Amino acid sequence: MTEPRPIPPVPAALAARLAELANLDVVAGAAVTVARNGEAVGFWSAGYASLPFHVPVTEQTLFHIGSAGKHITALAVMQLVDAGQVELSAALGSYVTGLPESWAAIPVRALLTHTSGLPDYGTVIREWDRPQSRELILNAIGAAPLLFAPGEAWAYSNTNYLVLGWLIEAVSGQSYAGYLRDRLFRPAALPTAREDSGEDVIPDRAEPYDYGYRDRRFVHAVQIEKSVSSAADGGVLFSARDIAPWSAALSGNRLASPALMAEAATPVRIATGRQFPYGFGWFVERTRGHDLRQHAGRVPGFGALLMHFPATALWVAVMADTTPPPPMQLMALTAAEAFSPGSTFLSLPSAGDARDPLTLRVREMFERGPVPPNPDWFAPEMQVRLRAGVAALPQPLPAGMRFERLEPIEGYPVDGGRMVRYRASLPGRDAHYLFGWTEDGRIFWAS
Repeated sequence: MTEPRPIPPVPAALAARLAELANLDVVAGAAVTVARNGEAVGFWSAGYASLPFHVPVTEQTLFHIGSAGKHITALAVMQLVDAGQVELSAALGSYVTGLPESWAAIPVRALLTHTSGLPDYGTVIREWDRPQSRELILNAIGAAPLLFAPGEAWAYSNTNYLVLGWLIEAVSGQSYAGYLRDRLFRPAALPTAREDSGEDVIPDRAEPYDYGYRDRRFVHAVQIEKSVSSAADGGVLFSARDIAPWSAALSGNRLASPALMAEAATPVRIATGRQFPYGFGWFVERTRGHDLRQHAGRVPGFGALLMHFPATALWVAVMADTTPPPPMQLMALTAAEAFSPGSTFLSLPSAGDARDPLTLRVREMFERGPVPPNPDWFAPEMQVRLRAGVAALPQPLPAGMRFERLEPIEGYPVDGGRMVRYRASLPGRDAHYLFGWTEDGRIFWAS
């Protein structure tokens, strides 16, 4: 087999900025890959895939991408829909047996879009190093009531995609890993991508690390048990070499029909008629008048982010072998700006008065300290999540901390409301937040 051509390094100025952002004092190793029109056009890496053996991160280093792989599970379901074996409007129980009655009635589409109301098993089961069988999951949360009726609200839940893995296996007759290998990775000609298997020896896989800020040292992260590390809510390994061929397969609609690929990139509409910025395994937003799709993932010892700008055919992947991971979104946006200046919201000027009522409400929410937010600030579907105890808001600033500046930088309409992006200046850094506002000035989305 011919050795693949090396990916060109990113420009020196970008490399220096990425190294600064990654802060390798607290990140063992990281990689950024940029692809355009299905071709890898830039690669940067720093640090180590193995700290004790001083093995550097390279193009072939495999990283666990966690929930950044949710669109992969979605693609498998979409293929079964294209084949006439699954209907998006059909109940889950049409395909998967042995489920609680409330689970069996959930439409497949609601699982793909996180509008099912299923509680997240990760809030109950936290032992990453122990097997998590279907029986264990059902015993842990199967008797719990749904957070809301399917389609009533939106709440991110890993259970949705874990269960979709059960559907894929039941309908296809293959294991989840076998299906990905035969129907997705092989047809897309990915050279290294594969399912993870936490306890196995896998060539070129990075070792997972945690960085402890208290004692200021790296330690080995918990070893994820095999069934957990390969589950359908995000259980695959990717290297930099996989990004370009994967982007080409997705952009060329080679793995699912154009109609379903378009639906996967469309914000979901809930019962109120309001749109939420999530499709099938992607957060789907807009910036500078164009689509932006992204998804991050995080498991013990690994972090990843995949970002796609369809208007410029640009893809950026950020992968790291440390938790907490570096500022992956900022690194991806910085790389995108270097290869396609003016394509992201990083350099947008202020788009309004920082003293307008909605911006002041955002400031009040972040600077409230330990005081609970006023329920009247939120739309009914957000109140549903808050009553259910589901995290619905970014964390407030530490007590006594204030934004140096908070300003809107762009906005765009969606069905039932408007999305507004804000830039917040904090000591030493900027942060960006996306809020959804109803027509009467209540919050229905915050991230």
